[in-house]
Amino acid sequence: MSKYEPIPQFLVSHHTDSVRLSFGEIEKVLGFPLPKSAYEYEAWWSNNGVGHSHARAWLNAGWQTENVDLAEQRVTFKRTSPHLRRAPHAPRKIDPWGCMANTISILPGTDLTVPSGDEWTTENGLLLNE
Repeated sequence: MSKYEPIPQFLVSHHTDSVRLSFGEIEKVLGFPLPKSAYEYEAWWSNNGVGHSHARAWLNAGWQTENVDLAEQRVTFKRTSPHLRRAPHAPRKIDPWGCMANTISILPGTDLTVPSGDEWTTENGLLLNE
């Protein structure tokens, strides 16, 4: 996960198609200061995700930057994919036992604490009493 991931997470929580933010507001979202180059070069805010993890973070979430104003230290993020209006889901944990959830039905009156008396043989895949 990129250290810039809080930016797209913040953006997708908005229900508007554009968000104008100050650099200071972005730093609050990130929890750390923007690099000096973000304050000095418009190119830092370009929508080029190749080799730029900050741009890749907002581009992959369906946003791009526009109207960068270095003097006022503000930038506009514009939604490029209107269908991406929900926050991204956290990565799912792999649960080797949960894959069978809701695949077995236990009939009413079945006591799961009592052995059924049937045993399987692993060699034949049959019940021993067959």
